[in-house]
Amino acid sequence: MLTITASLDAVQPVRSKLGVALQVYEHHFGFAPYWLADFSHGRILALILQALRRGAPLTEADVLN
Repeated sequence: MLTITASLDAVQPVRSKLGVALQVYEHHFGFAPYWLADFSHGRILALILQALRRGAPLTEADVLN
């Protein structure tokens, strides 16, 4: 039987990585765009990491990729 705790344990690493990535993003580029709140944690992490690798802040066009 799957418990809620097990489900949260699977999500925790993504949230932890997301928190660190957001801190780094905000250090380099300022606040993250408000529209990121519309996406899942995994998608936000991917977009933030993409911006950090590229060395440029996110734009709405990044979502289309």
